[in-house]
Amino acid sequence: MVRLTCGRPKSFDKEVALEKALDVFWTQGYDGASLKDLTKAMGINKPSMYATFGNKEQLYFQAVEMYKHREGAPFFTALEQPQIRDVIETIFSRTAEAKCSNEKNKGCLMIQSSLACSDDSHVVKTSALKMRAEFIQLIQHRFERAENDGQLVQGADIQVMTHYAVTMLDGLQIHSIDNPPPEMLESVAKIATEHLFQSCTPLSSS
Repeated sequence: MVRLTCGRPKSFDKEVALEKALDVFWTQGYDGASLKDLTKAMGINKPSMYATFGNKEQLYFQAVEMYKHREGAPFFTALEQPQIRDVIETIFSRTAEAKCSNEKNKGCLMIQSSLACSDDSHVVKTSALKMRAEFIQLIQHRFERAENDGQLVQGADIQVMTHYAVTMLDGLQIHSIDNPPPEMLESVAKIATEHLFQSCTPLSSS
């Protein structure tokens, strides 16, 4: 007589599954990522997803934490360099290099999340905008520190410099979607650095 036994739930690597979910959110945006797309990429079924990560919104925020940890580490390291020009040059160049070397995830998760969200996803959009505001504030504080250290000319417009830097970073990330040659993005990053500091740093620091 054949005895029937209950099958055990298929085990999976939570971190790998979360990374796959991050890829889907990154490429398709929050609203564009369906549960079918997510579970297929993660290699699990919906009950497993809900049991492990919660609903789609909860899964998204866990993916964002992974994104912040992985994408943010080089940024925070760059901020600690003593010279502001080196800080910005490193951030620009690393952004260009990272986007060229990443075959799957182009653009910026936070930009795509804040732009491609319906009114029903206002929690996600608000969170993305808050993260971007915090990012902008970090850059502005680093420029202010540089000004206090005498690395910028007196009267330099810190807010304009901050928003110029953020605009260039956004542009580098968005343009990477078009798959330009790596050397092209790297050249743009160098020109952006030169343009930003050509009239904002003392002659002795240039």
